[in-house]
Amino acid sequence: MYYMGFSYWECYNIPLRYRIWFIQRLNKELSRNSEKQNTPTRAAHQNDPQTRALLGLNRAEAPARLRRFT
Repeated sequence: MYYMGFSYWECYNIPLRYRIWFIQRLNKELSRNSEKQNTPTRAAHQNDPQTRALLGLNRAEAPARLRRFT
């Protein structure tokens, strides 16, 4: 029950049906997060220079925080 914020004794004293529900809920949440991490995001597909140029997403100048004044 590390992810739910319970100590060992709190888990030990929870009724069995609630323990089972928490474990199922945690399992569902972890599987949902792993599915989200495995799916590619929009930014990963449009990050190469050719795709950005074709879509009109290229910039004439670099962002201000990336410019060097030397």
